[in-house]
Amino acid sequence: MIRFILIKNIVLIETLKIDFENGLTVFSGETGAGKSILLNCLGLATGRRSEIGFLRKGADEGSVTVEFDVKDKLFLKKELNNHGIIIENDQVFLRRVLYKDGKSKAFISDTPVSIGLLKKIGSDLIEIHGQNEKIGLLDTASHLKLLDKYGNHSDLLLEIKNKYDNFTHLSKIYSEAKELSDNKKKYEDELKNNISIIKKLNIKDNEEKILKSKKNFLSQHEKIFNVINKIYLLLNDENNSLTNDLSGNSVKLENLIDKNNEVKELSQINHSVNQIMIEAKEVVNNIRAIRENYHFDQKELEEIEQRLFDINNLARKFDVEPSYLTMTLKDFENDYNNLKNDSQKIDEIYQKLEKAEKRFQDVCKKLTFKRELASKKLENDINNELNPLRLINASFKVDINAKEKKNWNMNGSELVRFLVRLNKGVEEAEIHKVSSGGELSRLMLAINLVLAKNISPKTLVFDEVDSGVSGAVAESVGTRLLELSKFQQVLVVTHLPQVASRGNSHYKSFKFSNRTETFTGIEKLNKEKRIEEIAKMISGEEITTEAIEVAKQLLNEN
Repeated sequence: MIRFILIKNIVLIETLKIDFENGLTVFSGETGAGKSILLNCLGLATGRRSEIGFLRKGADEGSVTVEFDVKDKLFLKKELNNHGIIIENDQVFLRRVLYKDGKSKAFISDTPVSIGLLKKIGSDLIEIHGQNEKIGLLDTASHLKLLDKYGNHSDLLLEIKNKYDNFTHLSKIYSEAKELSDNKKKYEDELKNNISIIKKLNIKDNEEKILKSKKNFLSQHEKIFNVINKIYLLLNDENNSLTNDLSGNSVKLENLIDKNNEVKELSQINHSVNQIMIEAKEVVNNIRAIRENYHFDQKELEEIEQRLFDINNLARKFDVEPSYLTMTLKDFENDYNNLKNDSQKIDEIYQKLEKAEKRFQDVCKKLTFKRELASKKLENDINNELNPLRLINASFKVDINAKEKKNWNMNGSELVRFLVRLNKGVEEAEIHKVSSGGELSRLMLAINLVLAKNISPKTLVFDEVDSGVSGAVAESVGTRLLELSKFQQVLVVTHLPQVASRGNSHYKSFKFSNRTETFTGIEKLNKEKRIEEIAKMISGEEITTEAIEVAKQLLNEN
């Protein structure tokens, strides 16, 4: 509900603040006194189109701020939080600022927002009837949800959502599997080719590592042989003084040890010298083996380099390390073998999909039946309200049509629209296409009254709802507005005493001037002033005693 509206420099208003209460609030005043300004200001604050003419003459900027109580608006709070807008004390402020260059800015609780977001949030908080704009009940996209709330279909809707989620999940899996199956031959040929390429290369375990080592050896062949040949000559030359001296002195030392057993260190020296002689012989033997077994061959080096190139090139093709090529081959072979089972798997998925679709359709049929029952009751309830509101030849109809399979969603398999006919002999059509002004306001009053207990509360504003009516019809309008205000906050612009007297609060718009400017003001009327204002509605500018008495009686009745 609206807590207050603060208007600055809009049309004829310099500064004005109005505090609102729950229930029914009525606005009255002479023609041209500024009642429409209030509606325009509410429209501005909730994202409606702005015009340069709205700005007060001579002002650089004007603004409208509206505070809403959003205590019961859980989804709206969540959406605002998603946009980084923090809600404090269940209060939301919608603000629109106009500038003299024609531009405007929008804010929600002091956070700059787009006009689109301001309008979206505003439409969740307030509906202004009489402006024929496709929001709220005039938006056909809302009709399905309204019918389901009226029919209390929440349990079936939850079941449908679960069935639909399962159906769409399996549809996606089947589509992907079918696409794979359709491309099976191409994929199969690709796998066969990949397997053939890797097998043709005939890679051995650790082959790349071994080839790299051998390549390094062959590349360093000349340097390696120069070094080991010098070592060989040093250790194997029969005239070499080092090995000869070591061998001769080792024998002498061994003879001396026999005579000096008590000196342990001599034994250790002799042992070490013998080890040196043994290892020297092993070095010589290893060098001899290398010289005999390894010969530099330029052709062999080129073959190794080509082999390594082929291995690495194939590894790059499949985006793996060379050591993983054998594993990649196994993966390709497994995929190739698994293709044989694809047809059977697709059939299994399709069978599951058919069952999921049938379960979804079965629940949809239940919901369609419930919706048709609810639509008949809704039609009856609303049509019963039309005649007392001087919509004598009007009729309301709920149109339910099956949607194409591609348009199914979590709300079921059908489209719902509210249609009306205002005159006999014409086809029913969407509400905003066949009604406007007072007729539209009274039609919205009837629909809102029937749906009031089932829809999320918001502020409803009625303009021209009593246009062209009087007497018993005016009484019916007033009674229904008061009844509706038990469920929603209702604001109504009226010129009829039967409606004005029903208000829990009554405001009057008026004009006043100084020497150079004219202003619009709005004041809240106390009981005495309400009697006077209602009496003026009854008898005109010249208030009669009888009018005063009727006004008192109307107020006392309410």
